[in-house]
Amino acid sequence: MMLNRVGLLLSLLCCSVTGLAHSVRHVSMNGHAFYASGFNVEQLVNQGDIQQAERQIRDQLALSQAEQNQRAVATGSHVLGQISLIKNNYPLALRQFQSALDFFKAVREPLGMADLYTDIGRTYRVMGLYQSALGYFNLAKDIYHQQGRYDGIALQQLEVGISLRLLGQFESALSQLERALPLLRQENDSQATASTLMQIARVYSEIDKNDEAMLYLQDAAALIDTLQIKTLQAELDYHLGQVNIQMGHYDNARRHLEQSKVHFSQLEAQCDVAKIDSTLGVILINQDQVEAGISLLESKLMQAVDNNCTTLLTELHLSLAQANLNRDQQALTEHINQGMQQAIERGELLTQARFEAVKMQKHEQTGDYVAALNALKRQQRLEQQSREQRRSLALLYLQSQLDVERQAQSLELLNKNQAIQLARAEQQELEVRMLYASLFAVTLLVFLIWSRFNHSQRSRFLKREVRRRTQELESKNAELENAYIALERASLMDPLTGLYNRQYLNNQLPQEINRAQQAYLLSRDEKIENSPSDMLCFLLDIDNFKHINDTYGHMAGDRILTDLAKVMRSVFRPSDMLIRWGGEEFLAVCRNTNRLEAVALADRLRQGIHDNDFQISQQHSIHITCSIGFCVLPLYPSEPARLNWDGYFGLLDECLYAAKRSGKDCWIGLTGEKSNTPDRQKSPLEEKFDLPPTRVQTSLNHLSSINWQDPVK
Repeated sequence: MMLNRVGLLLSLLCCSVTGLAHSVRHVSMNGHAFYASGFNVEQLVNQGDIQQAERQIRDQLALSQAEQNQRAVATGSHVLGQISLIKNNYPLALRQFQSALDFFKAVREPLGMADLYTDIGRTYRVMGLYQSALGYFNLAKDIYHQQGRYDGIALQQLEVGISLRLLGQFESALSQLERALPLLRQENDSQATASTLMQIARVYSEIDKNDEAMLYLQDAAALIDTLQIKTLQAELDYHLGQVNIQMGHYDNARRHLEQSKVHFSQLEAQCDVAKIDSTLGVILINQDQVEAGISLLESKLMQAVDNNCTTLLTELHLSLAQANLNRDQQALTEHINQGMQQAIERGELLTQARFEAVKMQKHEQTGDYVAALNALKRQQRLEQQSREQRRSLALLYLQSQLDVERQAQSLELLNKNQAIQLARAEQQELEVRMLYASLFAVTLLVFLIWSRFNHSQRSRFLKREVRRRTQELESKNAELENAYIALERASLMDPLTGLYNRQYLNNQLPQEINRAQQAYLLSRDEKIENSPSDMLCFLLDIDNFKHINDTYGHMAGDRILTDLAKVMRSVFRPSDMLIRWGGEEFLAVCRNTNRLEAVALADRLRQGIHDNDFQISQQHSIHITCSIGFCVLPLYPSEPARLNWDGYFGLLDECLYAAKRSGKDCWIGLTGEKSNTPDRQKSPLEEKFDLPPTRVQTSLNHLSSINWQDPVK
């Protein structure tokens, strides 16, 4: 029992509140009408009077709309979006930010765009979409760099540091935060400085350096006491509570969390309030007040549902599942199933791994060690995938940052070289003038003629020298860039066919699948028909390719593979991903394509290969056929996250080999879900993969012509 409670505490500590409130202060808003007017919106927010602040903003917004002051309307939408972010209303915040961003893009105001990119990135981060968040922070940082706004660059380093901490990249996070801290202090930005100190403290706490964490929190507390900002006070008490839990000081933790709860309640941040209550419930369980702790956690479930606190709802199911390990098996199973489904829908691999850990403990208690071992294997696989995903995302962002800094350094070096050349030219010109001045007394006429001639000659020489050096630098930069592009292409391309390889697919596929699923997840309440955001995947295999190699030789087989790649390029768009999967197997992935086009594409591909003359020598050509299996993503619009890529590829492979077994030179595809009827029997494919009713289409005469069963088996 004691081990289970400790595990419950540790699991809750692994997840910090990503939706903590932010100040409304931005680089481009100082002196704007919303702050320069008689209304002190920023002061109201800092004091926690959210309702009054929102009311005054809407009044000012209505006045601006009546006056047709589009800039003021855009800024008002921006500030309302920040209020919505503080109140944990993330979809509304994104719509308000996007409305403001459209205006600032239209008028080409870079600082306004940068501020909005920052807030959109913050919103995506609290929603758990870290890749999108880092992308927006990078856009904002590029603008601040171009505008020479070092305060904005420091703010982006703070936001990136927070994101990397949540991704578990503590070393990279600490590096970003420590780089931001002196810049923010130099800019006298006390609010951002206090936030940075708290985030550094959380990094130290999460690597079990709690003493260092407390020192940074004490520095932050001293600074926040001088500011009297409600959002920072709430955030400070929450972080103090978390560090005290990590140190086992539950009474101090409860006191700070209760204070943080009061502040967040005034800010109307209902999700943050519910998160704190759930943490207090965990503390009760760890202090042997199990019934009271479970009761508090269960009471927060409905509150999380009512306030659309999706990530918190999953955490509550996890905490209640762990608390019921030795108590109510039925409740344990229900919380595991509900929480696991939510984690799968959002693609949260680490959360899925933690639910598998609870399943393993459940099976150990019931003596089902085979199921426990399977759960342990799934847990380890999910943890590994999560680590690779987070590491890849952090490395991708850091690589983009490195490229930006490298370009900046190259430009700076070029400017320095040009300045040196100009300085040398001026020095030489001065020396020549001094020489001629000393000869002026001898003959004025000779001096004037020689001075004019020499000055002209040297000017031309300097221009040629500067031009030559500039061309050399540009040539070197172009060589380096071409070498980098060639190396990157070599690592991602198949040398025989010129198509992409599996490594390229592994780099691109996760974000494409996530994009296709998000289009349905974000519009779950709306019925999507003929969506242009689908993905279509086609797996192709050449029929009787071994016989071709055995009959005509491997050189002929290579020519056929090369010509097949040309046929695929003629069928698919340049934006589609064409992959040589291995041997005679090829994979085509069509992004941003309507699923209704899948059948036509499959038939066009099969017919194009069937009709093509494949040259195996200069005098001899043959005709070949292929078998194709295809699938649309997501396959089930009502459950976009039901299958991952491994599941989709299993279906592609099954359809391909069913086409092989059904006579070859045909295609079989899965084009979506279909309605169920009481007397309907499951197809062999649905039985094998445990699928809901699925629409199957084929180029064969009838679906009954499909041979799903492997005759070997």
